[in-house]
Amino acid sequence: MPDPAADRPANRAPKALAALAALACVACCALPALIAAGAVGAGAGAVVGRLPAVAAALAVLSAGTWWLNRRRAARGCACGCSDSPDALKAH
Repeated sequence: MPDPAADRPANRAPKALAALAALACVACCALPALIAAGAVGAGAGAVVGRLPAVAAALAVLSAGTWWLNRRRAARGCACGCSDSPDALKAH
């Protein structure tokens, strides 16, 4: 039976940032129509202009976080041992 303590927890930051970027993109497209329909107040118009920049920043952060996680996983641990469960049991 595999040791659950030896498994690395999944890093959810890239997926969460990508989901927020997608939400900002949807809001960027939907808010002008909702404002015109009267579903939301005109004060939301102040946010619409900033949403493309927010979505782009979140997408860049998501890609950067994903890249850093992949780079850290490829480097392995600092002690020089491998990350395989058999090697972890040997220590």
